Amino acid sequence: MSSKGFELLKISSGELQAGQPAPWAVCDAKGQELLKKGALVPSEDFLRLLEQVGYFAREVVAGPVRQPVTFKGRVNPFAEFDDLCLQLESLFADLETRRQLSPGSVKRRIQDIIVNLQGLVRYDADALMGAVHLSDRFEYHVHHPMQIAVLTELILERLKVPQDVRLSTLSAALTSNLAMNPYQKALNQQKGPLSDAQRKMINTHPLMSANKLRQSGVDDELWIELVEQHHEKVDGTGYPRGLRGNQIRHEALVLALADVYSAMVTPRVYRGPLKLTESLKDLFIQRGSSFDDKLTRIFINELGLYPPGIYVRLNNGELAVVVGRSSDFKAPFVASIKKPDGNMHPSPRRRNSGEEEFGIRHVCDPTDRVRVDPSQLWGFDALRVNIKVDLSNVDPFIRGLR
Repeated sequence: MSSKGFELLKISSGELQAGQPAPWAVCDAKGQELLKKGALVPSEDFLRLLEQVGYFAREVVAGPVRQPVTFKGRVNPFAEFDDLCLQLESLFADLETRRQLSPGSVKRRIQDIIVNLQGLVRYDADALMGAVHLSDRFEYHVHHPMQIAVLTELILERLKVPQDVRLSTLSAALTSNLAMNPYQKALNQQKGPLSDAQRKMINTHPLMSANKLRQSGVDDELWIELVEQHHEKVDGTGYPRGLRGNQIRHEALVLALADVYSAMVTPRVYRGPLKLTESLKDLFIQRGSSFDDKLTRIFINELGLYPPGIYVRLNNGELAVVVGRSSDFKAPFVASIKKPDGNMHPSPRRRNSGEEEFGIRHVCDPTDRVRVDPSQLWGFDALRVNIKVDLSNVDPFIRGLR
């Protein structure tokens, strides 16, 4: 079934004239009406304001909106996550080498990744959050956007955002740093300060990434706009345009939160990953100024006090990894991997941190962590889906791993 609705398009210079009637209703990025259809634009100052923050609605009739994949039978979310990372890595390589791509192929390949990623989040959101914190197989320019996409999908699901908007938003999550890809590895390893040229590149990369997407045939205006806005902040201190408040789309603010969180918990040459508690505290302190207050609260509540995938020390001295959220914000499910004497368990031991003995003493420093196979922590076998098909009309597998 085709979808019919409206999309908000940014007003361009020259489309309105002071003293002339508006050919359509003008609204802000949230859809709040600023000027009725047919009303006169009262002044040049008001015209400049409308050109800066104004949008108009255009009716669109689109084809079927792609839905999240439903996995029938057991799969290994971590193996599937790695497979999707490989697909994104391949697409980035094709775009970087300027390989001739068929019309619409970038959108199709990105959405292939997205609907499968959404399916995995529905299959086991805790496991996908674990992949966000534990996966280290891929380079930053691939892993970082996949992290952002998982975190963004969790928030969009919480907010009940329509699927067509989710597709555009998650497409932006995967491609917002497209222009930075050739330079990302060198920047991550750089210990000294940024040069003026590097700083300019960073400040303009949202616009450069949007331009690369247009050149590759992407015509989804919401996708493009979110790429351009993903580093804007509500207090106007963001870039590239210094937008503030209602000038920024809510979806872009979600992307900004996920982007900052992912960057903070990812190691750098000049520092390890920040402690998780410090990362969440930093986000919380900045809410309402750099970040949207409501969205920040939702983001932190969705991750929980101890998100899946982080290392914790238990009261009995064991080293464990959080594997699932529970109804108790302070007592997630954990898998113990190290005994109090420092020796490894033969296999992970499930613990309920709500019990005093297994209560969480503190979040571990990066130096306390040991390399583990996340599939073993969550109890998944090596099964994977080799052929990706849309199973959205098939009854979902009722998981019973808890």
